[in-house]
Amino acid sequence: MAAQLVVALLALVSLGAASEPNCTELVKPLVLDSHSPIYGKWVLHFGTWDEPDLKSDLGSVKSSWLELYPSSHAEVINVYWADRLNEDKCLQGLATATVSGITTHATFVINGHTSYHDGKYYETCEDCLLSEDTTLLPDGKTKGRYLFLYTRNTTLESSELEKFKNQAECLRFSPELHFMSTDLCPDDRETTTPAAEKTENEEGEA
Repeated sequence: MAAQLVVALLALVSLGAASEPNCTELVKPLVLDSHSPIYGKWVLHFGTWDEPDLKSDLGSVKSSWLELYPSSHAEVINVYWADRLNEDKCLQGLATATVSGITTHATFVINGHTSYHDGKYYETCEDCLLSEDTTLLPDGKTKGRYLFLYTRNTTLESSELEKFKNQAECLRFSPELHFMSTDLCPDDRETTTPAAEKTENEEGEA
C-alpha cells in the first residue's frame, strides 16, 4: 500500500512539472535593432497587470489601438495612439519613444498630464505584438507593469490565447485578463484636411 502511495505521489509531481510553462522558450526578448517588426497599426486585444491598483486603470479603457512608425532619428519611433474610454469618449495623440536595444522609453501627454513608460517587447504569435509596459511615477518610482497583446486584426486563435497566459505567468502577471472591445476610435488624422489643401481642392473643382 505504501508503495502504491509513493507511485501516486510521484505521478502527481510529474504531472505538475509537465504543466509548468517553459519560460526560457516562451519569454524571448524581441530585438528592436531594425524596428521593423513593430511598425504598423496594432489593435489591443487584451491585457493584464502585476499590481491590483492598475486593474481599475486598464478597466476604464473600452478599446485601444496604436500605430508605430519611424521618425527622422534612427533611435526614435513615433507612437500614434487612440483609446476609447468606457464613457464612449475618444482620446488620441502622438508620442515618441526612444529605442535602446530591446527596450523603449516613451513620454505621453494625455489631457495635459505627462506620463512616462518603459517598454519591452517579446517574441509571440505571428501578426501579434507582445508589449510589457512599466508605468513610472513623476518621482521615477514604478507604479506597476502591464502586459499587452496587440494584433494586426481583431481575431486570435485559442492556442495563441493559451500561449499569452503562459507568457504572463512566466513574467509574473495576474492570470486575470481585461478583454478589449472592437469598437475602435476613428483616426482623427484621416478626417482632418489642412485648410490650404482644402482651398486648392475647391478651386480645382470650380
